[in-house]
Amino acid sequence: MIARTEERPSPNPTASRRPRLPLLFLTVFVDLVGFGIVLPLLPLYADRFGASGWAVGLLVTVYSVAQFFMAPIWGRLSDRYGRRPILLLGLVGSGVAYLVFAWADSLFWLFASRILAGVGGSTIPVAEAYIADVTPPERRAANLGLIGAAFGLGFTVGPALGGITASWSTAAPGHLAAALCLINAALAAVLLPETRTLAPPDEATATSATPGRRRRPGWAFTATGLREALREPALRQVLGLYFLFTIAFAVIQPTLSLFGASRFGLDAREVGYLFAFLGLVSAIVQGGLVRRLVPLFGEVRLIRLCGIPFAGGLLILAWAPTLVWVIVGLALLALGYGGTLPSVLGLVSRVAPASQQGGVLGVGQSVGSLGRIVGPAAAGAALDVSTTLPYALGATVAALGALGALAIQQPSPSTGALDGR
Repeated sequence: MIARTEERPSPNPTASRRPRLPLLFLTVFVDLVGFGIVLPLLPLYADRFGASGWAVGLLVTVYSVAQFFMAPIWGRLSDRYGRRPILLLGLVGSGVAYLVFAWADSLFWLFASRILAGVGGSTIPVAEAYIADVTPPERRAANLGLIGAAFGLGFTVGPALGGITASWSTAAPGHLAAALCLINAALAAVLLPETRTLAPPDEATATSATPGRRRRPGWAFTATGLREALREPALRQVLGLYFLFTIAFAVIQPTLSLFGASRFGLDAREVGYLFAFLGLVSAIVQGGLVRRLVPLFGEVRLIRLCGIPFAGGLLILAWAPTLVWVIVGLALLALGYGGTLPSVLGLVSRVAPASQQGGVLGVGQSVGSLGRIVGPAAAGAALDVSTTLPYALGATVAALGALGALAIQQPSPSTGALDGR
């Protein structure tokens, strides 16, 4: 059992951040490759067990539901016990989930594997808090783009590996994903250093406000705790932007395959290339371009600017007359989303106190999970009306996010505080 301790800020939180960040990128990337291996196969495996269309949709949704509840818990636990042990628990949990997927012989076990994967995959805010620990506030958005880059590259490499291994056997993709996560956990245990400086348990107790009484934990996994976190107007504003942009991007997930098939006659392999293109461009933007643009424009202005290609790309998709225009729309969408996501996460991190980075970023991850629940559901309903409507809806929501950024002022480097404008 891990002893509960009180954290103490590191005397030099930016020291040796360069060797740490590539290791963290590799950790998140390999985890996302495992996720990408399994995700495209879920509908096929569920259909093998006689699942209805509603059940297939629910199978995808339960992952985000698990993340919605677990992300703040993992984040706050990392504030208390350190980032490294929680990241390792998440990787091992993901490995177990993929083994369950490989051995699943019924729809029940498929659902069990997705719930376990959602729990294990909820440690993304811990990785984000790790970056915040070793990065000065004005550089956080740039370095948080590494998480988005890992996502994009993971979704580029993972589905290809899943398709290859699925031709070997139905269990092979799950075994490969599990092996990657467990090997990743072993490497992280050896190579990934801790970023939180923790005081000894007896010292933490001695600093209690009441002598002789152990200090009560400064966190709670309750609705009350969530309400307290959301009392900050600046945090509510930024989380609102995160919610809107996540919804807008999520309309792609359940619709692009059917859109490509019905309008251009694309098969599964060709649609996979479109997803890979979207992920690759997004990874380049988040991992490279954002690092140069944030120092020039600041997070808030970059969100406003990137809202234009975000909404424009979705509008081009809605009325694309040829496949060339689809590619142009996806490129603009990747540029817009790749610029807004790390910028919004950087603002969330700057609002959060240093001792609560994991918890606040965990709340942010829950908001993102909620957006990934609402967005696909709304897009699926809109798709029943026309293939154009989901993307027009997403463009409207992205435009609202860009307009919402007009009410926020760029935080000062010294305080990190956000002011309404």
